[in-house]
Amino acid sequence: MTGSVEKGGSEALAKLAEYARRSERQEGKVPATMVKEEDWQGLAFVIDGVKLVTAMEEVRELLPYPESVTRVPGTKSWMLGLANVRGELLPIVDLQQFLGAPPVVINERCRVLVIRNRGTSTGLLVSSVIGMRHLPLNRQILDAEFEGVVGRYVYDVFGLEDGVWPVFSMAALANDERFLSAAA
Repeated sequence: MTGSVEKGGSEALAKLAEYARRSERQEGKVPATMVKEEDWQGLAFVIDGVKLVTAMEEVRELLPYPESVTRVPGTKSWMLGLANVRGELLPIVDLQQFLGAPPVVINERCRVLVIRNRGTSTGLLVSSVIGMRHLPLNRQILDAEFEGVVGRYVYDVFGLEDGVWPVFSMAALANDERFLSAAA
């Protein structure tokens, strides 16, 4: 029995070695990626028509709007309620409304960005998610200030051909006393 296990193990290792050799031969045929080490990566989303980007590590998960969100009495209008997501109660906040804009219109494009702070998860409803953005660090606008309520949470700005990309801090939002006070 031991001999057959050893034989099977050596065959598997030989097969893996062959895969590695084949992969190395193909490496030169694959085009180099457009992402450079000096690029900053973030998740781009839209709030009231404004394109924003946030650090990938600040978003734990991306979800469609839950089928059922239960309103919590005595909370502010931007606190949409609680949703059961895989057995976990997730508070859902309309980020756009929290920032003083009209509520997000619920449709197939809106998404919930799940953030985690102090061991607690919160879902932030946004009107749409554009996807991952690679922003060259040499395109940072130094000492830029972003006006309005959103400016409280913007810590960096990038200027690209397709416009200005403010970097939204989910950590700053999650630590804001106004955000932590959902009671009406």
